[in-house]
Amino acid sequence: MSTSKMLHIGMIGTGSISDLHMRCYAKNENAVIYAICDLNEQRAVAAAEKYSAQSVYTDYREMLKDPHVDAVSICTWNNTHAEFAIAALEAGKHVLLEKPVATNVEDALRIEEAVKKSGCTFVVGFVRRYDNNMQMVRSFIDAGEFGELYYAKASILRRLGNPGGWFADKNRSGGGPLIDLGVHIIDQCWY
Repeated sequence: MSTSKMLHIGMIGTGSISDLHMRCYAKNENAVIYAICDLNEQRAVAAAEKYSAQSVYTDYREMLKDPHVDAVSICTWNNTHAEFAIAALEAGKHVLLEKPVATNVEDALRIEEAVKKSGCTFVVGFVRRYDNNMQMVRSFIDAGEFGELYYAKASILRRLGNPGGWFADKNRSGGGPLIDLGVHIIDQCWY
């Protein structure tokens, strides 16, 4: 992308992880946070003021109609990921979707189909693969240091316990620790 064209970002959801997204966009000279969407209008307005976004929405469908929005970050409950990602892709928006991709395989496959039809860029927030330790392991693998890999075993310990809130609500989260943290470990093994 040339630096003359700023990527206009629409944020869907202003919960805890969204601030990490917005801080990174704010530091990126090729991006501008253009629109904020959240069911809670007060939170959306506060985020828009903090990051100087021009537009505020409480309905993601309305934000996706905005021709100025080039790409979206979806930082919402897991059970909304498929619906929001597919709608964004159908609207011609590039998508950064927080993990997990979806709460079931059928929805993940629907997203995959929408990506193919849209021609847009779609990325899942599997950030742990970019950690320095993971990059070091990846460089060893790429250099053939381990030979042929045919088995991986991994575990994780959350030192701070259950994050609470909607993470403990199976309807919104889609499950427990496996769908929250386990997807990172599975991604790292595949990576």
